Amino acid sequence: MRRLARLLACSLLLVPGIVSARAADPAGEVDKLLAPWSRPDAPGCAVSVARAGQLLHARGYGAANVEAGIANTPDTAFHIASLSKQFTAFAVLLLQAEGRLALADDVRKYVPELHRFARPITLAQLMHHSSGLRDQLSLFWLQGRRGEDSIAQQDALRVIFGQRELNFAPGTAFGYSNSNYTLLALVVERVSGKSFADFLAERVFRPLGMDHSYIVDDYHRMRAGQAMPYAPGGKEGAPERRFLPYATYGSTGIRSTAADLARWARNFAEPVVGTKAVIAEMLKADPVTGYGGGLHIGRHRGAPIVGHSGIDPGFVGHFLMLPERRLSVALICNVEGEDPAPLARGIADLYLGEAPADPAPRPEVALAPAELLRLAGNYRDRLGTGFLIEAREGRLWMQGFDPMIPHGAGAFGMKGAPVAIRFSGEVPARTLTIDGPGGLLVATRYVRQPATALTPARMTDYLGTYYSPELAVLVTVARRNGALWILGPGWESRISQPPEKYRERDSFDTDTVTGTVRFRRDARGRVTELRSTNGRIVDLRFLRVTGLPRLGAVGG
Repeated sequence: MRRLARLLACSLLLVPGIVSARAADPAGEVDKLLAPWSRPDAPGCAVSVARAGQLLHARGYGAANVEAGIANTPDTAFHIASLSKQFTAFAVLLLQAEGRLALADDVRKYVPELHRFARPITLAQLMHHSSGLRDQLSLFWLQGRRGEDSIAQQDALRVIFGQRELNFAPGTAFGYSNSNYTLLALVVERVSGKSFADFLAERVFRPLGMDHSYIVDDYHRMRAGQAMPYAPGGKEGAPERRFLPYATYGSTGIRSTAADLARWARNFAEPVVGTKAVIAEMLKADPVTGYGGGLHIGRHRGAPIVGHSGIDPGFVGHFLMLPERRLSVALICNVEGEDPAPLARGIADLYLGEAPADPAPRPEVALAPAELLRLAGNYRDRLGTGFLIEAREGRLWMQGFDPMIPHGAGAFGMKGAPVAIRFSGEVPARTLTIDGPGGLLVATRYVRQPATALTPARMTDYLGTYYSPELAVLVTVARRNGALWILGPGWESRISQPPEKYRERDSFDTDTVTGTVRFRRDARGRVTELRSTNGRIVDLRFLRVTGLPRLGAVGG
């Protein structure tokens, strides 16, 4: 259910108080929306709004450096996190336009250090998040790193090159992974013969006048005009400092400004760098994933929209464009918080005027009891997320509490969320598809193996030490005060069973990066391995080990 919640969270399109018609004073309304981030003694944001290359609004809110009393401005450089991915995709497409690479190429043509998997991974699959590669950040956390630990590019490449299994077969599903864009940055370096920082500076930032944008490939280097990272107030209400010692790039790593991002958006409408064909490729949704060139592709108020959010310690941001309306919004903040996409879209609404309204909702139809039973059941997607579809009270319910609105012919909607749900297959239905702003999710029916409540006696089956060959990490499953726990390097979590109707044999939940933990048994019923699945990692294997060497007693 956590994954569905994130999917629906991406679909929150409206901000309270914003109307569809263009505001009489949109800049003043933006100031009102950003008022909570406008205190001079607290971190805040910077915003730019542009149409057809003309800057309509650009302003900073709050402090770039709280301690020094330095205000945010449109030219303050923020860490833009995953907004960086669109620049990486653009760099790859520039090289393709010059005939120096092709999206259909096997990535191992340029990066032979990557493991040779059963099926090759193409550059297009990296760009569109259909490679199946596990996410580097999730692997870091399993190794014991924390969000504010230092990360260099070589650290990221090391965990990528260590992967021996994929989340899914390349080209078959959407699986957002920072590893994809780290590899694309390496491809750009090897094909161009330049560092990624120099390539973007020479080919993108300088020609577009993005004079305050750059790659951070050395976090020790001091630069003027940066926003410092913060978190919301602690016990005393004052903001807390965060640290961002990252020197990894491709998936993240760019510092940019609200004004520079408006210049970047102008290049989509009137290309100075690249061609219209390059821009078209950026804005084209992949048929499997619905993802473009470092941009999510969707619709807003009946019009096409592209955009991306980013979050790293101390920073969040969102960048969007409505290409047909030639409107762009950049919202970047130096304080952690929720996904700012709804706020950015709300700002866009102030400038849209009488844009086409969203389509009228489809009518609800009644379903026969036999049809409800045909569709009800357990489904699981390729990233390991389970969906329970229940038939009760004359309708279908997702995950026990979300009522589904039937439209007929196996199609459904959900109240308050612009997602389209459909079932396919005969009796019973085989596939559940959820299509929404967060992407396309496809789940397949499976037979759940019910489990009884976990007792202290049954816990004994799982106790022991497990080793991941990919990560060179040991974890321990232990019993504490009658409960089962998993302990890793620098982290630990209680292992718990889901509620009874979701419960499965040898499958448990945790509240750490291990996510769902499933144990595997051999033919004799003995537990031999543990597998971790968390949405960005699927079935990462930890093999049960015995007979580890121990230090002997100190003798005289």
